[in-house]
Amino acid sequence: MRIMRVYCSECGTVATVKKTHRKHPHISDIYCACADVECGHTFVMNMTFSHTLSPSAKTHGHMIKSVIDGIAPEKRQDMIDMLNQAQKDDKKPEAVDEPENSLIVVRRKVGVK
Repeated sequence: MRIMRVYCSECGTVATVKKTHRKHPHISDIYCACADVECGHTFVMNMTFSHTLSPSAKTHGHMIKSVIDGIAPEKRQDMIDMLNQAQKDDKKPEAVDEPENSLIVVRRKVGVK
């Protein structure tokens, strides 16, 4: 796991985060202090959320609902029927085409160095 490091803007030494003030779910003020005692710089940095790279698996239900809500009402029932049919097809056991007397042959190279 990676941990974000904050560096002092005055001397470049790693700084310690002393406190975080969350203004909004996407905006925070981070109160920091330089770890170099000779520098002693204390400062506030802003941290903001930019954008999503991969959507959360916890919210996929909301995404599906918004997609369904975007479908025209007359097409929505067709979509529900297709999903129900796909679900029924998934529950059917698949027939496997295997001969009753199947033979497995494993060939090995013997004596090759």
